[in-house]
Amino acid sequence: MKKTKNSFKLLFLVIAFIGMNWTLFSNKTSVLAKEKQVITVGTSGQTKPMNYFDTQKQLTGFEIELLKKMENQLDDIEFKFEITEFASLFAGLDSNKFDLVANNLGEGKERREKYLFSKHPYIITHNVLITQTGQPKNLTIGDLKGKSIGVVPSSPQSQFLEAWNKENPKEAVTIKYVDSDPSQIIRDVHTGKFDATIYATTYLNDVKKTFGIDLQSHPIKEEAAIRPPGSYFIFRKDDLELRNRMDQVIEEFRQDGTLKQLSMDFLDEDNTQLTQDLIVQNEQAEKEMMKETAKVKDSNRTKTDGKLFAPEIIPTIIKDLLPKLPITLLITIVSALLGLTLGFLIALVKIKKVPVLSQILTLFVSFMRGTPQLIQLFLAFYGFPLVMEALNQRFNFNINVNNIPAILYVFIALGLNEAAYTSETFRAAILSVDKKEIEAARSIGMKNSQILRRIILPSALIVAVPSLANSIIALLKGTSLAFTVTVIEIMGQARIIGGANLRFFEAYIGVALIYWIFCILIEQLSSKLEKRLTKGLSTN
Repeated sequence: MKKTKNSFKLLFLVIAFIGMNWTLFSNKTSVLAKEKQVITVGTSGQTKPMNYFDTQKQLTGFEIELLKKMENQLDDIEFKFEITEFASLFAGLDSNKFDLVANNLGEGKERREKYLFSKHPYIITHNVLITQTGQPKNLTIGDLKGKSIGVVPSSPQSQFLEAWNKENPKEAVTIKYVDSDPSQIIRDVHTGKFDATIYATTYLNDVKKTFGIDLQSHPIKEEAAIRPPGSYFIFRKDDLELRNRMDQVIEEFRQDGTLKQLSMDFLDEDNTQLTQDLIVQNEQAEKEMMKETAKVKDSNRTKTDGKLFAPEIIPTIIKDLLPKLPITLLITIVSALLGLTLGFLIALVKIKKVPVLSQILTLFVSFMRGTPQLIQLFLAFYGFPLVMEALNQRFNFNINVNNIPAILYVFIALGLNEAAYTSETFRAAILSVDKKEIEAARSIGMKNSQILRRIILPSALIVAVPSLANSIIALLKGTSLAFTVTVIEIMGQARIIGGANLRFFEAYIGVALIYWIFCILIEQLSSKLEKRLTKGLSTN
């Protein structure tokens, strides 16, 4: 009996010992898991073959797979990818939303001054001028005087062309800003939408391989002015430790062939070997960066140097935005007139329940109200040219769709969207008119046109004005999408300014203030109009 008790006692001690050690092991594992640092990487996911979504909707590409391999090498780091548009990458870095950005990014003077770069590029590619085939060899920017060149806003290519136009006004090119991925812009050159573009051979080769189209490339003598060859991860200045750890792994991958294999997998060639000139150049940049970091702030710095937020430059930014204000107002006015006119006609057709036409317009209104404005804008910008080409083939027309101004597509897209919303406003307002008033007007011999003009419209407008004002305010704000299809209005100008000085937050505050002021003005005007209509109706 005593032996049995001792056995139970021993068993209890063993279980207790195992339990204590398991608890310690679990706690240790938990602590280790908690210590794993999550690094947020900003990328566009549209820069194939560097970063893109494959057919399984998985984010991949040279940069993405490189970071995943680095994650396996660095046990205490986990990379989390956040997708955003190109112009928001640096704004996200400034606001601490991202810890680093990866988007085939090259260096530039402003970027070097404000951010921390990988010590050496992980890939080396060259920018070329891309045109349709059949052009003379070795074209220069000067040879394209007056021609259209499609570029992404805030990119090194766009800044290079802006500087070119400023320095060479007699040989200025037409810059077409478009928020699109490199593949689409290069294909737009092939279709003739743009006369040329500037992109790295990486993208050009991928488009040729993927879509089987032929394009011509021309070396750019001033390539270093666009961006020196090489792509880097970019960090905030205070993330030197993270940068150094990642640099060490990249160098290990360069030595053991991992980097070369990734280049072969995604680019079909080895673009990872550093030249001696590039090594010397980056070593010098690193020394200057370290020297600058060690310096105490001196009096020679400008007021905005090194500041996270510089509100004093907002008035200057607003002044630079104002030249593009007429374009914003023109889009708003033309689209509003188109929308109000079509909206009123649609409302009448639906009230009268015109056979077939009423059903078609109901479907139209449902579609326009149920899809985003941005999609409608893209459908107009890319879809109408296809319709025109079809008409050209069917009826032997000779319309050059590439000569149609992009702003026309903006008028159509925003005007039709406005028509869909205002049609419901007009319909509800007209149906709200007292039927007794209409019957009374008919009893004294008024014609339908007179009843519409003197009875229905005055009463309906009083009901409709507040909703119509809200629609126009929404339309004004919707004009900010025009920049995605090459039309530069105040939002587009803000992004260009932000791309030039990397003060995106200040630029967005400036453009927000302009929108806000005009929205207040529309509200005030609608309020006065409503009071005047009410007073006029009561007088009658």
